[in-house]
Amino acid sequence: MALLLSTTWKLDTSEETSGSLFATLAFGKLYFSDTSSGDKMVVKYRSLSIGESKGLPIGANWSNTSDPSGGFDNVGVVPGRYFGPLSFPCRGYMIGIGLSSAVVGSILGMDVTGGGLSIALFGMVPVFAAIRMWGLGRAAIPGAGIGAGVALFELVP
Repeated sequence: MALLLSTTWKLDTSEETSGSLFATLAFGKLYFSDTSSGDKMVVKYRSLSIGESKGLPIGANWSNTSDPSGGFDNVGVVPGRYFGPLSFPCRGYMIGIGLSSAVVGSILGMDVTGGGLSIALFGMVPVFAAIRMWGLGRAAIPGAGIGAGVALFELVP
């Protein structure tokens, strides 16, 4: 994230449940830890996205904290801005791309049948922080898609 300064906050894991019927509604949690202090922070989110896909216009996906996931790098922050527990609640954006083999993967004995790459942008215009993430999970229907939408991020007490 060349335009952003790296923070000490890293993504440890995540979880999400989402469903789609022409638009996608997702609920999830991001589990962060501060590499310098050892502090932990859980941020829950809700997002509504639209996009383009190959496959049926309906779908269901889910992942657990035990499924493989993580960040490509630490949270990036706009110079002069802050990312941490005092940043929440806030609005922002989610951008993602995903792929699923669904039933075919299950028949082949795969534990996870889908995966995706996402970017969480914290703050509306102007955005104050962002993180690039990856994750594996399960899907009910095979397909591939890309989407973007708005999100609400809140700190879990």
